[in-house]
Amino acid sequence: MPSIVKEKRTTPRIEPYIVPCLLIDAKGDRRLAGYLTDLSSRGGRVACEGASPETGAAIALEFRIGRQVEATRIKAAVKWVRRASLGMRAVGLRFERLAAAEKEALEAVVEEFRQRVAEIGRG
Repeated sequence: MPSIVKEKRTTPRIEPYIVPCLLIDAKGDRRLAGYLTDLSSRGGRVACEGASPETGAAIALEFRIGRQVEATRIKAAVKWVRRASLGMRAVGLRFERLAAAEKEALEAVVEEFRQRVAEIGRG
């Protein structure tokens, strides 16, 4: 019989959320392209190929939030790294030291997405 796993997250999130992004090491020397596949105002998950950052690493996540024209760079910590399908890696991130404007922008994107899903459900 399948078991039911209780969701530990309390922050609303978007999943799937497919947006191109870059993972940038703390020194800015190494950039790894990937896709942000899960997003909340506190963190996210990135799918990428190749050598991903290690658990505990300080990185920056660069991506466009919502309809912004320019990319935003957010400081994050790598919470976990897992193998995914076809040689991909899934990297769990926790955002750190978000500016108020960044947090508001992330919350707005999540809320807009949730409203659109609700509208589709009513349609």
